[in-house]
Amino acid sequence: MENKNSAASALLSIDGEDVTTWALPEGAIARLGRGSVRGMALSPDGQHFAVGTNIGLWLYDLPTLSPIALWETDRGFSDRVTFSPDGRWIAAHPREALTVWDIQNESCIAEMEFRDRQDRRDLSKPVFSKDGERLVVFSGHQQRMKKILSWCPHTGTRLSETEIPSAYDVYPICFSPDLSLLAGTSYDRNNRTAEFIAVWDVETAEQIARLEWSERWGRLCFSPCGRFLAAGGSEGTIQVWDIETGNLEETYTEDKDAQMHPYYPPEGGLIAAVVFPSQSKIEIQHLEKGEKLDEFEHRGNRSMVRFSDSGTQLALASSSEIQIWTKGNNSDAHTISTLSGHITTVDTLVFSADEKTLASASWGDNVLLWDIRSKNSYHPQGEKLPASSHNVYRSPSGKMIAINVYGDTLNVLEVGKREPLAELTGLEGRLGRAKAFSPTGHRIASVDTNNNIHIWECSDGESWKKHTTVINDEEFTYGLLHSPTGLAFSPDGKQLASISRSRDWKAGLWNVDTGERIAELPLTPAPRRRSYREADTGIAFSPDGNIIAGGLWHEIVFWDATDGKTLMTIPQSEENQRSVTLCFSPCSRYLAAGAWWKGGLKKVSICLWEVATGKNIATFKGHTTDVQCFAFSQDGTLLVSGGHDGAIYLWDLTPYL
Repeated sequence: MENKNSAASALLSIDGEDVTTWALPEGAIARLGRGSVRGMALSPDGQHFAVGTNIGLWLYDLPTLSPIALWETDRGFSDRVTFSPDGRWIAAHPREALTVWDIQNESCIAEMEFRDRQDRRDLSKPVFSKDGERLVVFSGHQQRMKKILSWCPHTGTRLSETEIPSAYDVYPICFSPDLSLLAGTSYDRNNRTAEFIAVWDVETAEQIARLEWSERWGRLCFSPCGRFLAAGGSEGTIQVWDIETGNLEETYTEDKDAQMHPYYPPEGGLIAAVVFPSQSKIEIQHLEKGEKLDEFEHRGNRSMVRFSDSGTQLALASSSEIQIWTKGNNSDAHTISTLSGHITTVDTLVFSADEKTLASASWGDNVLLWDIRSKNSYHPQGEKLPASSHNVYRSPSGKMIAINVYGDTLNVLEVGKREPLAELTGLEGRLGRAKAFSPTGHRIASVDTNNNIHIWECSDGESWKKHTTVINDEEFTYGLLHSPTGLAFSPDGKQLASISRSRDWKAGLWNVDTGERIAELPLTPAPRRRSYREADTGIAFSPDGNIIAGGLWHEIVFWDATDGKTLMTIPQSEENQRSVTLCFSPCSRYLAAGAWWKGGLKKVSICLWEVATGKNIATFKGHTTDVQCFAFSQDGTLLVSGGHDGAIYLWDLTPYL
């Protein structure tokens, strides 16, 4: 099998155009990262590849994997992507919409009409009829009455609506090739269990089959004739039923942890992509013949898999890359191409000492290094390290340090080195997301599953050991297990600020050496409301050590770092609520505050505040969901933000300072 070089490891298009400047929000000078993958589709003619992401819909030239277009950036969250049978159009489901795009003209030709706003939510992958004259989706948002909706894809005019009675959540779903049948896994939300697979007649809405099945996240696929249904799961099993009789016809099994993705090619037979997370590989199998067609390396615990209509190509997305498998004429002619740039949630960012390189740490992936000038990224040493999350910092000596959690072990590594500097153990429970690295480089704070704050320190620059201090005042530490923004060291590393993540917020300042609370940082209780993740909080220390900033649902608070007294409170508008990602500029004069998403927003805000006056001197809107982290250049003129959308934006602050 041939491994092609990555055609898109660089962020430039085939003709040299800089795609990092495509569809930029106002104030941004570049976008690193193309957004977390939400959906993929390979065109029937083998010419195009569509990727729906949190920031929009990307279209690639499939033979070269060079980007052609970026659409839907105003709404983002494009998923459920599909091509028309002739390959001329793409249907996509951006946030609360359904659109059809003309590839040749690079224009949106129709947006589907919805009579009920609730029908816009929880849509299935849109499916074109064979003649391309209908676009059909399943809407599963209503609790007791689901719907099958169809439109004219040319105009967006509604053609039909069929109600499907079901008391269950129904997902995933699959239409038969002629759109006459609908199959869906019926999930009991109260018991959190999959009960069975139901099959409905689309025209009459009658349930014609009930198939025993217990996997929540199964993958369903009809045979070309529509008589057989295959279901694959995450426990190494594919089952095949005869829809007419309801009989289980065949069961295929693999290792217990294998993720099974069945597919029926048009010429018949049943193939499958079998992902083995523990073995870092994937196999393409012809199940009915009992043959392994191919095998290649793949890393990732959860992977999105999409076959082309012909079954001769396969797209496989992991945390930082997409692999495209193409079937050859014989077993030695299969090829693999790799598309880089689509990354997951960016948790931390830091500049190198010379500011020529930016390091980013993402969920489920290693640290990525970005060359600021070329805007290309790469994994240092090409290594894929263990652990599901990383945090990256710069030590006083200029080294980039990565901290990751693997079970109950905290690993400390120098970015680019294969051997860890330290493997910190000694805890009974697992470690959570809250971590902090002291600016002095000699202390690390982390939280365990019981919300205890533990301190590790390195006094000689080499040997790390656990400090005797354990901060376990639950009023002040509750919820830190799930709060990546809840801890901050003072510049000298002698004090630690924390803010709890609960409806009864508590913020405190602690003496790291003794574990004693120096001061409680006063907070104003917010009005009780039933709002999405209203308990989220964040905290930050100013580089000069004089001020601590706290972010809550409704306000940002500045405290005096010497006595904990409130210096200023800045109420937040509806658009800026949950401004919990906080970062002071190197001069301590400005605070960047990034909001987390709330219902009704298309873009979330980044506000730059003048600390002395509380004045909002700039507001940027680029991320489609939570702003996770910041990094300032040393002169304070460049702000970098990383988001839950898998994008990194570079903002020019010069006009505002």
